[in-house]
Amino acid sequence: MSATSPPLMSSGNSPHVKSQGSAKERAVAVERMQKEALAALPLNSLYIGLWIRSDPPVANDFHWAYYFHSRPLGGTKYHIRNLGSGWIVDHEPTNGIFGANFLCVLIEIATVPETKHGELDQIIRSYDANVNSIPGVTCRVWLLEVAQKLIDHGIIHCNSHLELGQECMAIGNQHMHGASINEQPRPVVKSRLCH
Repeated sequence: MSATSPPLMSSGNSPHVKSQGSAKERAVAVERMQKEALAALPLNSLYIGLWIRSDPPVANDFHWAYYFHSRPLGGTKYHIRNLGSGWIVDHEPTNGIFGANFLCVLIEIATVPETKHGELDQIIRSYDANVNSIPGVTCRVWLLEVAQKLIDHGIIHCNSHLELGQECMAIGNQHMHGASINEQPRPVVKSRLCH
């Protein structure tokens, strides 16, 4: 699992921005780095994104989502959110996945041919009407249920959705402290289990 993103920059300590620079200069530099990282993602690539839930971060405690990079400067974030009384779907186009608050890491799991884009979207949305009927539903449980369907349909080439979940958890734990101090841009790691 090798990170493929450009050199990291923490919000106050960067080789790219003078430490005495203004907050505005740092913000501009971070935005530039995030745009460069987004432009460097291969088109038609599917990722599992992990977000830290607290600061300091807690091991094995992430928000899980899919990110499908379908345009040079954007794609779609697919995830579910807990409203206290149940879970709702919250799929949306985004042009700034690297600017998302508390993003920990993107884990590349597949390249999806254009002929399969519709099928990918349909499979990811297959639980939208009954997400709360998934036993023990959480964002991670939902994502892994969808991963099994994507494996079954040949979109993700992986032997086990459960092993993929374990790999992602380990990768998240490895990068959670960087997310906590806002290192930029956030890392992109290729799954070793998906081929």
